[in-house]
Amino acid sequence: MRFSFLMCSERSGSNLITRMLDAHSAICGPATKHLINPVARNAFRYEPLARPTHWQALLEDIHALLNAEFSHWRTNFSLDELARLAESGDLPTLIRRVFAAEAEAHGKTVVFVKENQVYEFIAFLLLHFPEATYVYQVRDPRDMALSWKNNPGHPGGVCRAARQWQADQQNSLKLYSDLHRLGRARLVYYEQLISEPEKVLTDVLGMMGLAYEPAMLSYHESALTRANAGQQHAWSNLDKAVMTDNSQKYRDALSADEIRAIESICYSEMQHLGYRCEFDKSELDRFAKEELARFEETDTRAKVHVQPNSVRANVEAKKRFYQRLPIKT
Repeated sequence: MRFSFLMCSERSGSNLITRMLDAHSAICGPATKHLINPVARNAFRYEPLARPTHWQALLEDIHALLNAEFSHWRTNFSLDELARLAESGDLPTLIRRVFAAEAEAHGKTVVFVKENQVYEFIAFLLLHFPEATYVYQVRDPRDMALSWKNNPGHPGGVCRAARQWQADQQNSLKLYSDLHRLGRARLVYYEQLISEPEKVLTDVLGMMGLAYEPAMLSYHESALTRANAGQQHAWSNLDKAVMTDNSQKYRDALSADEIRAIESICYSEMQHLGYRCEFDKSELDRFAKEELARFEETDTRAKVHVQPNSVRANVEAKKRFYQRLPIKT
């Protein structure tokens, strides 16, 4: 079973490209359960993993996360089934086989994994998935921030989104540079993905040693994709065909100050990635110096953060890893 991982900010088309690739006859792109991030970052809390009580505690927390009502897979694991996937203490094999089981249930041989902040656990991936390839997808931060602002599941407004986008690009660009040099990564622009999907997907698939299939553009017809699209607001467009005009919406939907705020925060990374600013550098510098702090404080308070039940269940399951206390043996 081969693996590929997505590096992408939230609200940047990560679910779209995952569903497109999932529609390929060889690729399984499971709806995210946010599994590897909390597990890899907190495995130290369960050490020594080979000790039976420690391994059992980790299995129980992974089982709770997989079974949280967040996204739908074909496979469901009982605690005993999870335990049979790997020897006690062998976390990398356990994770690999969890995803492999879902791929096998679909008759696929490649797994495409979407998780947030891949850079936070890249050491785990490089060490335990040395053959993996990576797709680094970016979206105009102004459209990303608009989508974030409109989604009740995300805290804060456009400034919070812009700060997240900036941090994601700063960390991901460093990884992409080295991985691309090794022939193991491709950069994808969301704007090109929706306007020229066949061209973009052909390039990504070429890295994986696969050929483009027209059925990939019919991703929205999958019953499992439709079920996940109805799971939460953030995924509501997944049961629709490619929205070819879903870019530069910020021009009509954001205020001038919102655009100034985003551009002043993200200016350097936007320049590097080729996104042109609406305002010149001197105007953005003035705004950042005189108005950004006040605007950011107001922008953050303006939005009520409402997590859907499915998201809340996933968050609570992830807390088990971050709040795990020393295990009594």
